[in-house]
Amino acid sequence: MSSTIVEVLKKSGLTQHEAEIYIFLAENPQKGEHDLCGALKIPQSEVRSALSSLMAKGLVRVLDHDKYEVIPPSEAVEILLEIRARSMEAEIAELRRRLYSIKETLEDTYWERRYGIRDELLIEPLDDLRSMEVKTAEIISKAQRSISIFTESFGWYHKVRELLLAALSRGVVVRVLMKVVDEQSGKTAKDLMENGAEVRCAIEEWYPVRGTLVDGSKLVFLIWTTEKKVSYYKPHYTENAGLIKVFNDAFNRRWERAQPLNRYGLIKS
Repeated sequence: MSSTIVEVLKKSGLTQHEAEIYIFLAENPQKGEHDLCGALKIPQSEVRSALSSLMAKGLVRVLDHDKYEVIPPSEAVEILLEIRARSMEAEIAELRRRLYSIKETLEDTYWERRYGIRDELLIEPLDDLRSMEVKTAEIISKAQRSISIFTESFGWYHKVRELLLAALSRGVVVRVLMKVVDEQSGKTAKDLMENGAEVRCAIEEWYPVRGTLVDGSKLVFLIWTTEKKVSYYKPHYTENAGLIKVFNDAFNRRWERAQPLNRYGLIKS
């Protein structure tokens, strides 16, 4: 039995005993367990285990009278390559996961040592709109003093309504800067005001930034690239004081210029 062939088969994913059994059956067709035990000097329990594994891989099939036969080497090679490829993909996926996990730590240290800041304290990207909604709900639920929301027609109000009402009941000041563009947005504004929130109508025809600022220390925001909302820059979360001040100042300037609404959710004349 060629040791080279055994080593190649082992590198393809077979064990020592599996490789030896495949080679023996390739050279000696239709042999049973006792034949394998005697020829290869392998205990019967280990022969059975190796045969079971080879059959599970599709490399060996059982015949009548408990005899075994291997598939042709040309077919075996393709199966082994596929099995090894899957195994390597899994290994690479696990390696990628581990590398990305240490990347976060190394990245933090790299920037902190050079500039005295940690990257995630500056800005944290969120995967998509759903992630933005989850993060927004999270910071609203933890608000202690203030919530400032800058949005368009507040079509997602129903997703955070109960959280906002709970915040209002805790004494949190809720300000919403939005546009009353149709009956539904008017109902949203009216409901907010009836429950104690302050609502104003933005004067801009279109404003690309949407977001929620909580307690002057937590911010979730999104920037649309077009007025038709066909694409946007990835949403982000930040606790960076400098960035938050920029957004807070912009919100306050827009709030001062915005139009107040009456108790029916309509712009006061």
